[in-house]
Amino acid sequence: MAENQLIPGQPLRNGVDLVADKKTGALIVIGTSAKLEKISSGGITLNNCSYTPEMLSELAKMDGAIIVDANVNNILKANVHLNPSDNIPTSQTGTRHRTAERVSVETELSVIAVSEESSTIKVFSDNSVNELEESSIIFGKVNESLQSIDRTRRRFDDAVLELGELEVENTLTNQQVLEVIQRGELLGRLSQQVRKEATDLGEDSGLVMIQIDSLESGVRNTLDLVLKDHLPAKRFRNINKAVDEIANLTYEELNSIQHLGSVLFMESLDEVSTSKGYRILARLSGLPDNLHDSLIQKFKTLPNLLTASTDKLFEVEGIGRSRAQQLREYFDTLLKNVGFSYINGH
Repeated sequence: MAENQLIPGQPLRNGVDLVADKKTGALIVIGTSAKLEKISSGGITLNNCSYTPEMLSELAKMDGAIIVDANVNNILKANVHLNPSDNIPTSQTGTRHRTAERVSVETELSVIAVSEESSTIKVFSDNSVNELEESSIIFGKVNESLQSIDRTRRRFDDAVLELGELEVENTLTNQQVLEVIQRGELLGRLSQQVRKEATDLGEDSGLVMIQIDSLESGVRNTLDLVLKDHLPAKRFRNINKAVDEIANLTYEELNSIQHLGSVLFMESLDEVSTSKGYRILARLSGLPDNLHDSLIQKFKTLPNLLTASTDKLFEVEGIGRSRAQQLREYFDTLLKNVGFSYINGH
């Protein structure tokens, strides 16, 4: 049985939920086989009985098991008595659930047991048991997770804002850089986890996915630029290795700034980390990426870039007089915002 048949919104799940809501209880076998026939007796054979959630719910009012074809297109039998071997061990307590587990093991078919009293839904398949959660409970968990992502995103944005100001002042420490990386990675992991949770909502997962996309927007790009700006060049020729190293950290390792610093060769947490300027340049729209590299290759660091005259900027290949002036005005604005002023001639 495909797992997506029991996702909320799917016909089989709707039928099982109806049975649970009406507290009639049910034993539902998905598919048929010679082994199932061998342990079956009695029951009503249904010809041309198309599956609908409502029909499943009605047939569940009878005591016996319901047999549905493997694709859940037709209901084959109802009120069937099942007699699996008592020698098959089971961890279940109720009669219906014990029978369901033994039938699943003996026939290698998926069997769904709905408790009459508690409306608990258990799926027995591939020698394992899975209890289905109500859609409202899944929604609740997903919403809690979304709130956690939202809080993490706000903390990430606050850290990035502070990072930008301190980069311009050239007073940014390794610890502050690592905190941005830590929060961004944690945000990505939380988002991935909630995406998996949301798949259990079936058709209702679309809105959740849109919310996650919104909360994740721009984070990966920002992290990549921060890594390009602050990773020790002698240790990392490109950021791909660093990205992999961070992704392989356990949550415990990621939560330790000291450990993250050792992985990225930024152990001295109080040491000033001077930006190369990639992220600052990326914020200026219309400036091609190849010119970012050319500018940083010439000026090496953000402080040098921020205090370069228009004439010096014009010397960079690909930077015309107009663009050099645009850059100078952009840098002046950044310096002004943090209380600096550019004294030399433009």
